[in-house]
Amino acid sequence: MGTLKVRNGGSWVTISNGTAFKVRNGGSWVNPSKVKIRNGGAWVDVWAKSDPLTLAFTCNASQGWRNNAWRTDTKVRFGSFLDFGDNLTVLEFSADSTTGGHTSTSLQEALAVRSSVTSATLTLYRGTGGTNPISGSTSETLLVGQHNKANGTSMSSYNAGSYVQTTNMQTVAASNLQSWAQSASKVLTLPSSGLTDFITHVSTKQMWVSEKSSSWIASEGGTSSSDIYSVCDGSADTNKPVLTVTLDY
Repeated sequence: MGTLKVRNGGSWVTISNGTAFKVRNGGSWVNPSKVKIRNGGAWVDVWAKSDPLTLAFTCNASQGWRNNAWRTDTKVRFGSFLDFGDNLTVLEFSADSTTGGHTSTSLQEALAVRSSVTSATLTLYRGTGGTNPISGSTSETLLVGQHNKANGTSMSSYNAGSYVQTTNMQTVAASNLQSWAQSASKVLTLPSSGLTDFITHVSTKQMWVSEKSSSWIASEGGTSSSDIYSVCDGSADTNKPVLTVTLDY
């Protein structure tokens, strides 16, 4: 993208991306989203509205499936557990933000103002279940995806995977999981590919977390290695999952 400059006091001054730019439109001064100029037969962006806002949302509902049944607790589990199989956990982030001076703002409301998601993380707290720590050399990843059920609807009235979607699925790198000890939090970075669409989905519908995206095995150790199995606090625990997003225009 090019730059936008104005003449000020005998010098050219760059107008940085932000909100301090207005144009006259219909008798009023308005703050545009972008400014373009014609260059060599093409329109080129030279300025963009930018005022990033970072908000955190605490998980307000979670539930997990394993061994052909939905569990009665709200723990977040991923990986395979010997003789019990693969885990799938569903989470919901429909409550208002807990940070950023916008504590009465839901994710859906925030996206209505700033529709671009520039970064997102999911923070989980590992309890005492599973391997301690996750192997420092594990090559396994953690998948976070779209669950096609509206926020506020029952999580346990269907078979595991019935509403799992792989569109815009986020893959947490193995390096982000390695050496994750018990009784410790971990900030899991979500990739940028498809991130805006994924977070937009989460603003009205649930998300899922698992080590795989299909064909969950119900018993006999599942399909991933034992060192990835983890039990994390859920929506009813002290250290609830937290989704942190940075939004911009």
